[in-house]
Amino acid sequence: MRTNSFGKCTARFIGATMAIAGVAFLLTLSGGTANAGTSCNVENGHRVQRIVGNSACAATAGKGSRASAEDSSSGGTAISVADNGGNAHARNLQPGSTALAGANTRGNAYSLTTGPSAQSVAQAKRGATAVAIGGWAGQAYASPNGTACVGGFAAAYESSTGKMCVRSGSLYYQN
Repeated sequence: MRTNSFGKCTARFIGATMAIAGVAFLLTLSGGTANAGTSCNVENGHRVQRIVGNSACAATAGKGSRASAEDSSSGGTAISVADNGGNAHARNLQPGSTALAGANTRGNAYSLTTGPSAQSVAQAKRGATAVAIGGWAGQAYASPNGTACVGGFAAAYESSTGKMCVRSGSLYYQN
């Protein structure tokens, strides 16, 4: 595969767009929701887990860290774990879907599922940012080992490697 300056510019633009989406996602976590949901928010050495009906969340934050997990679907799962100054945020919006986020050593992980039968996994280390968004029947993975987008709709980005992918049906991009 040949690369040129246009391709590199496009990849940086898409990566920056995904990082902005991650920040927007973080802002939505800090606000309240009008619908029934299960929410777990902790920081600095605390842990919480909640199960309400078919909805579950769990969050664990080590010393100096922050973790939040929310299932807004009343039928899915959100789990986040952060340690060593990391920030992990997971949010599930659809029944039957799962969002997982893990951050370590000042990393920032954002995991979001927006469609049914979706899965998103974001893992961030060493000050990096990882964003994973799983849509309709999509699976998104972002980690220091790279990214993967499978199924219906998925998008993932990891800042330390600059790796990203986007999938929507038969359309697919990965660097």
